[in-house]
Amino acid sequence: MAHQTTLPQLVRGEWIPMTYEEFLDWAEGMHAEWVDGEGIVFMPATDRHQWVVGLLNELLARFALLFDLGRVVQAPFQMEFWPGGPHREPDVLFLANAHLDRWTETGIMGPADFAAEVISDDSVDRDLVDKLRQYAQLGVPEYLAIDPRPGHERFALHRLDDDHQYRLVESDEQGRYHFQALPGFWLNPGWFTKDPLPTAE
Repeated sequence: MAHQTTLPQLVRGEWIPMTYEEFLDWAEGMHAEWVDGEGIVFMPATDRHQWVVGLLNELLARFALLFDLGRVVQAPFQMEFWPGGPHREPDVLFLANAHLDRWTETGIMGPADFAAEVISDDSVDRDLVDKLRQYAQLGVPEYLAIDPRPGHERFALHRLDDDHQYRLVESDEQGRYHFQALPGFWLNPGWFTKDPLPTAE
């Protein structure tokens, strides 16, 4: 007779010890991550958070499709560092055509070419400290953190240097940020602070 495993109780926003195998069943279909033997299911996102994620995803996806650069997807879609290793789910990620061998039906194995996180009240340290460190270690070439919260507005594009450390990218004279992962693509940070947000048209 098969042994029934009792899964940990679901408490959103809290890290809970579990094996990776337990995590796959526990968090199925939810925006969740597993790191160092602990899993977390995130708190429900605000509408502002989701609008920013949606705008960023649409801008990236249209550009990547237009110039046949690769694939763009938004969470939940896992980025697994190595088999059985840390499992992160960036809000938006891009994988270039040259690396599509990393793509699977449920996520990518290894680093994305670009990852973005939109900061929420409960994710400040996770996005600006933990993921900044881990994405650099994994080798994600560019990492964008957008904070759309009123009074906390932030747009920080990080790029790996030759020492595999993230350095902040400076904007051009028009205040736009250019991306190496998607040649020719740029963003204006002001788009993400408007209310309502602009469309991708």
